[in-house]
Amino acid sequence: MSDNASNPAEPVWTVVQQAAADDGLHLLRLLDVGVNFPFRNYPERFSILWEFTELDAEGLPSAAELTRMKDFENALCAVMQADHAALLVMVFTEPAHREFIWLARNKSAFTNRLNTAESLGAKLPITLDHETDTQGDFYLSYATKVVERLKPAAG
Repeated sequence: MSDNASNPAEPVWTVVQQAAADDGLHLLRLLDVGVNFPFRNYPERFSILWEFTELDAEGLPSAAELTRMKDFENALCAVMQADHAALLVMVFTEPAHREFIWLARNKSAFTNRLNTAESLGAKLPITLDHETDTQGDFYLSYATKVVERLKPAAG
């Protein structure tokens, strides 16, 4: 992670991709929140799991489904991040689903805003999971692995 303060208006994302032959994680998009990010101010961690419903010949989400996911992400970012109520910090893309990881200030405010964003369109193939994580352990465990993976090999 960098020592720069996070600015949701200008996010810095790191993308890590694995070979398509892997059965697990194919793509991870990780927001660099900076080393001084106040995790205690965002103690509620939400996972929104989008199960792919339209696959192409290679088993990947169809173009239409990719568009719906992007529209959903954009709508949710608009209702969550305008006043810093929540911050999208990770997006996992795996063989059967995409998972959006959010850190939020308040549990009920997040779910109310999610319902508002979801009501903008047709019923979405999503499920919601919640954990309290005041120290940001989940985020930091992935961020540390990504930073380690991206370090040049000692030679």
